[in-house]
Amino acid sequence: MNMSLAKYLFVTGCALLLSVVTVGAQNYERMSEYEQNLYGASAHVNGDYETMKNIRAYWVRECNKLKNRNCEFVLCGVAEAVLKVTIPARVLFMPDEATLSPQADAVLRPLLQFVAKDKAIASCIVACHADNNGSERYLSDFTNQRAKAISNWLLKQNVEPTNISYYGLSNKISKTANENVKNRELNRRVTIYFVPNKKMLKLAKKGQL
Repeated sequence: MNMSLAKYLFVTGCALLLSVVTVGAQNYERMSEYEQNLYGASAHVNGDYETMKNIRAYWVRECNKLKNRNCEFVLCGVAEAVLKVTIPARVLFMPDEATLSPQADAVLRPLLQFVAKDKAIASCIVACHADNNGSERYLSDFTNQRAKAISNWLLKQNVEPTNISYYGLSNKISKTANENVKNRELNRRVTIYFVPNKKMLKLAKKGQL
């Protein structure tokens, strides 16, 4: 093997390794300090190693089934046991409106399987985010109205009220700097956290998920 070929194979191998690491890293996201202070305790899951492993495997399987939808799926929280679903605000809402768009039902409905009344294996935390266009009071009220609209939709699908928490987070947790149109659109989003409940922990412990 000549040196140029060996160098090429080495560089290619490194690139592939980095791409695998990058893809893997995108599947896990640490909660920000603000998230931890706001609802970190509500998103805490405690179980033994095998139980948590089974929960993570379940989330990965379900995410693979839903991967073609307008959602981003990552695992977060302690032991990566919480599923965080991020949806662009434009997918669920018309511009500058707090009522759900006609297509919102089709996007949200597949997620009901985790919180359906008689089969719920998780509780959910709904958080709505905005860009920086507007006063703090306006953005707080606006994102709260949007979060409440999603909560009301879940209630209409017979999700138990005790399984839903919602927050309007204004622009307190930006994904990126609000310096151009594209970035502001990225910051306008909805995040829904699915937190394993006792039923899911019990099934996972038995390997029945």
